Amino acid sequence: MIKILSGTYRSRNILTPDEGTEPTKNRVREAMMSAVYPYIQGATVLDLFAGSGALGIEALSRGAKKAYFVDVAKRATDVIHKNLDTLKERNGVVLNMSFMEAIATFHEPFDLVFLDPPYAMKDSYQQAIDSLCARALLKEDSAVVVEYEGQLDLRAEAFSSRRDYTYGKTKVILLKKQS
Repeated sequence: MIKILSGTYRSRNILTPDEGTEPTKNRVREAMMSAVYPYIQGATVLDLFAGSGALGIEALSRGAKKAYFVDVAKRATDVIHKNLDTLKERNGVVLNMSFMEAIATFHEPFDLVFLDPPYAMKDSYQQAIDSLCARALLKEDSAVVVEYEGQLDLRAEAFSSRRDYTYGKTKVILLKKQS
């Protein structure tokens, strides 16, 4: 279990899947949320590779309007459903499908996207960003948060700014798309 760090659900515990996911560390999650705070209030959020749903739930806890949680693992989406039910959160939509299938189903753009696939899936970072941009699923003045370990060559021409952060072995890229 992990705790929600701030907002409406502060200090509430949420479940994590037993295996196959590694939740974002508290320190990294707090730093990520601080960096994207201007994008959260009233936002439509996409938590790709959601795992426990912690990133999307943190955003809902801090004032996001709606969050979509995508994970291909059934055990992960079952946990997210339980977490949302426990919190009595009704503004979360859980999709049990691959990230590419999910991106193909969306029609409305997002204000904030969390991109945190299993670190071994290096190609999925670029695929997700390219697909979101190609389908115009990022609003002007939106942000994409990329969490990874090791090396990651990421092309981000569609974004007006990029900030890189390091927290031990974990690295985070904040991409901003501004008008």
